[in-house]
Amino acid sequence: MSDTIPPAKNGLPRLLYVANGIELFERFAFYGMYVGLSRYLTNVIGLGDVETGDAMGLMRLVAQLAPIVCGFIADRITFRISLLVAFASYVASYSALTVVRTPSLVVLALLATAVAGGFMKPVIMGTVVRTTKDHERKAGFALFYRMVNLGSVLGKSSAYLVRRSFGLSAVLVNSIVAAAIALGLTVGLFKEPESQSAEPKPTFLTALKGYWVALKNPLFVTALLTLSGFFLMSEQFYFTFPKYLERHISKDAPYEIIGLMNPLVIALFQGRVGELSKRMRPTTAMLLAMLIGAGAMATMGLLPSLWGALIAGAMFATAEMFFAPNYYSYISAFAPEGQAGLYMGLSFVPSGIGAWIGGKLSGRLIERYLPATGPRAPLNMWLIYAAVGAGCAVLLAIYARFVHRAEAQRVG
Repeated sequence: MSDTIPPAKNGLPRLLYVANGIELFERFAFYGMYVGLSRYLTNVIGLGDVETGDAMGLMRLVAQLAPIVCGFIADRITFRISLLVAFASYVASYSALTVVRTPSLVVLALLATAVAGGFMKPVIMGTVVRTTKDHERKAGFALFYRMVNLGSVLGKSSAYLVRRSFGLSAVLVNSIVAAAIALGLTVGLFKEPESQSAEPKPTFLTALKGYWVALKNPLFVTALLTLSGFFLMSEQFYFTFPKYLERHISKDAPYEIIGLMNPLVIALFQGRVGELSKRMRPTTAMLLAMLIGAGAMATMGLLPSLWGALIAGAMFATAEMFFAPNYYSYISAFAPEGQAGLYMGLSFVPSGIGAWIGGKLSGRLIERYLPATGPRAPLNMWLIYAAVGAGCAVLLAIYARFVHRAEAQRVG
């Protein structure tokens, strides 16, 4: 079925708004679940700190790698069917997380949410590409990122309200409802967009060969591994931060509301920071981002208070504004002609690696320095996170110096 929905008054296709409405509710559901997941798995399900970190890290690894495979499948089974599969899986897995208490089944439900996202992510972004002309695409993606941030705000805010009113165990009801609404929008309003490319789609084997060629580039692989340190730090606002506030600052701390500092700072200052980062080399901007991120980790431990948490959150949001656009720009620059999509698919790998290692690290650091009972030394934990970020920044500086020197010799 092709997109026959007429354009909206501003000229953008109505299907674009339908897709972004679906994105809004998906992000609402995800952040409503994810913002307090570490506490939920420990306090409600009964997983230990190490098991919680391992489970969350594995979930995020699968979530970041799944779009590589699921996006390929989505192109063949149609976008509409992919969304139906995704949101039926979301509703089922969020429901399972609400009622199941067996640890192994809970982990399976988490992995099911990760795979569901693998079907959803490439479809929504692919719909933006398919439904917009070249001069509309920037506006299309701007709308997409606004929906991501708005979904984050609504999901975290509603999670706070439900937790305060009904308890932590009821929070996932929000996610079930939001995912069900997205499923309803898919059934009732989403129509298959027409592909703008008449070229035959590559086979899965061809895609795998392309990934293998890309991963044989030592500079590309070095960049992916080095930059994973930034994502390791960013995930600690979900892996470690909620337990840190609960156990060391205040059991009643509104960690969901404090988490809104990130989208708020980005909304207010993205333009200014973006203009500043344009004057820098991508590697310089990312190096600065990693140092600011490491500073945010240290600040969290050095200022053990709600104000310290807010300051650290604002610092890391600043780091993200320097990092994100330069990261995707830098990764895409590795791609040979006609292979940008393949290389951008691999751009998810560092976030998966960083989250996986970050999950394993967080569980063990929380168990040692931030136990539920007994003496605590959370400053040590945050300084270790900061040291990891600073160490990756040093590696990035060495890498950048090598690359720039090689470029100068080649030009000379």
